[in-house]
Amino acid sequence: MQFKTGTAALVLATFLALVVPGPLLAREGKPVSMEAIMEELANLRILVEAQQRQIEALRAAVHVKGGAAPEPERQVQGQAQAPAASATEDLVKRVDALSTNLGGFKLSGDFRLRADVQARTGNAIAGPLQNIRGRYRLRLNADKEIDPKFRFHLQLSTGPYNNQITNDQDFAGMAVKHAFSIAEGYVDFHPTSHVSLRGGRMEEVFADNMRFLWDDDVRFNGFQQNAQIPLQSKAVKTIEFRAAEYFLSNPNVPILASTSPFVAAGYQPGQKVRAANMFHPGVVVAGDLGARWTHQTAADIQLYRNQNQIVLATTATGFPVVINNSIGLALSGPTPTVGNATTTPGGALYSASHYQIARVAYRISNRGVKVGKREMPFYLDLQALRNVGTHQLRDAMMASFNFGAVRQLGDIRLLYQYSIKDANSLIAQFTDDDLGTGSTTNIAVHALRFDLGLTRALQWQNLFFIQNARRPNDPTQQFFVPLQRGANTTYRYLGQLAFTF
Repeated sequence: MQFKTGTAALVLATFLALVVPGPLLAREGKPVSMEAIMEELANLRILVEAQQRQIEALRAAVHVKGGAAPEPERQVQGQAQAPAASATEDLVKRVDALSTNLGGFKLSGDFRLRADVQARTGNAIAGPLQNIRGRYRLRLNADKEIDPKFRFHLQLSTGPYNNQITNDQDFAGMAVKHAFSIAEGYVDFHPTSHVSLRGGRMEEVFADNMRFLWDDDVRFNGFQQNAQIPLQSKAVKTIEFRAAEYFLSNPNVPILASTSPFVAAGYQPGQKVRAANMFHPGVVVAGDLGARWTHQTAADIQLYRNQNQIVLATTATGFPVVINNSIGLALSGPTPTVGNATTTPGGALYSASHYQIARVAYRISNRGVKVGKREMPFYLDLQALRNVGTHQLRDAMMASFNFGAVRQLGDIRLLYQYSIKDANSLIAQFTDDDLGTGSTTNIAVHALRFDLGLTRALQWQNLFFIQNARRPNDPTQQFFVPLQRGANTTYRYLGQLAFTF
C-alpha cells in the first residue's frame, strides 16, 4: 500500500510539473527551475522502481519458503522489509511535498451564475428598457506569504474590458471565448500586526460591499496605508486610520493640441494635461456595546483631481485618449456607466466643479438571536455623504437592515435597503450599477435581498431593485442628466447561484 500511495503521488507530481509554470514551484522559499524539478522526479522514479524490485524479491522469497522459514530468517526478512518500508515512506513524503508545493501559493476563488432582468416601460421622458440575459463571473485568487512581513495577492477574473465596474460576462457573442484578465494584484507590507502598507491594483480602502460608495467589482491602482491603535475601553476598542492615493489616468500630454478631445473636458490648448487622481483619507472607530452588540463609526473624504477625465472616458471621442493608450488595446466603445449631471447633454464636463465627498457611516450589530436551532445575526447600517465641492444636488444616503447570514445548508439572509444618490453626489462611473441600473446617480431606490444556503460553499441569492429618477434637466443651470425625473420606474431582478472554493 505504501508503494501504491507513492506511485500515485509521483504521478500527481509529474502532472503538476508539466502544467504549472516553473516560477510557481519552490523549495524552502526559493524558486526551483523546471529542469531541476524534472531531474528530481526522474531520480525519485528510479528510487521507487528499485524499491519495487526489492519488495517483489522479498515477497518471492517468502513464497518459496512457504511461510515456514526459521526464526533467524524471519528476523532477516523483517530487517530487510523495515528499511524498505521506511525508505518508501520517505519517498512518499518527498513526492507529496513536491506535488503540493506551488511555491507557497494558496489558491481560492468563486463562480457566480446569474439571471439578470431589467425592465421599464417607455414614455415621453425615457424609452423602454427590456434586457433579459444570462451572465456569469469567475474569479481566481492566488496568495503567497513572501516572508512574515510581505504578502502577495493576485486575482484573475472574467469581464468586459470596457466596463470597469463589473466582472460579469454576458451569455452572448455566439460561442466566442470570453476574456480573463487581471482584476487585482498587489503587495502588502505589514511590519507589525497593526500596520499595513499596500501597493498595486486593489479594492478601495473603504469598500464595504454595501452598494453605496463603490460597486463591489471596482478596483483602483495606487497605494493604501492602514494603522490600527488598540485601546483599553470596551466601547472604543480600536481606532483605525486609513488613507489611499489612486492614479486614475496618465495622459502624457505636455502641450495640448487644439484638436485634442481633452479640450472638450475643459483643458486649454498649449497647456499640460495632468493626471486624474483620487485621495481618500479617513478613520474607523470600533467597539462593543455589551456582550452581544458591536458598533462601528467611519468618517472619510474623497478628494478628486482632474475629475473631468473620468466623464471624458464615457464619450465617443474621449475614451481612445483616456483609456486605450493605457491598456494597450483599442476598445470598441466608451465606458458605459453614467448618471452624473453634465454641463451639456452627454458632455465631458461635470456640472459639479469639484468632487470632494465627505462621508459618515455608522453600523450597530448583534451577534445573533435564536430562531429555532439557528442563530441569526443582524445589523443596521446608516451612511450619508455630501459633495462639499459643489452647491446643489450634492447629497446621498443609504439605510440598510440585514437579518441573518448564510454559512451552511438552510441558512437564510434577508436585507432591505433604501438609498438616494443625487446627480452631483458621487462619481457615477465608480458607484454600484445594480442599485443604479442605467443611471447610477440621480436616483432613489428600494432594494430587497433573500439568500438561501444550499451547501457550505453554495448560495442561492435573489436581489430586487425598484428605481426612480430624482431630477429633470435644467438648462438654465447647465444641468443635464441621462435619466430624468418623470421616466417610468425601472425594475431589476438578479437571481444567482454563488459558489466559493
